[in-house]
Amino acid sequence: MKRQFGFVLIIPLIFTFCSSGRTVAVEEELAEVQQPVEDGFQLSAALFDSYVDVQEALAVDSYEDAHNALEQLTYDSSGELQILVQTAMVAEDIEGIRSTFALISDRVAKSTLPEGYSLAFCPMANNFQGANWVQKGELIANPYFGVAMSTCGEIIKQ
Repeated sequence: MKRQFGFVLIIPLIFTFCSSGRTVAVEEELAEVQQPVEDGFQLSAALFDSYVDVQEALAVDSYEDAHNALEQLTYDSSGELQILVQTAMVAEDIEGIRSTFALISDRVAKSTLPEGYSLAFCPMANNFQGANWVQKGELIANPYFGVAMSTCGEIIKQ
């Protein structure tokens, strides 16, 4: 009974820490430089590889690996996407990276996915507003909850 009670207390904390007011501030900053993005544009293979390196690092709760992958993603991206990546790079913790990663993922998800990549969605991420991400393959690796809820989500597009 005590174990179940503790679990009930921990889950709301996870959701609280997974959302951040910083996301709103970043969106407001981008509104000034944002240009309409049409679905189906093409991103480079290097960008997808770097992006997935960040996604996989977040899925296993590795701040250091995520930060290193973001550094590479900075070189592979440009414009609005690069601004988001740079914002994620200055995050002091993994939750800060995750909140900006949701914005990065929104942009990447609008592109044409290369073969072998999937678009996934977790309805519980982003304070129950839901968030998507691009990953390799079909086995869910949730970057927003890491190992605590690594399989939360579903593939919505391949």
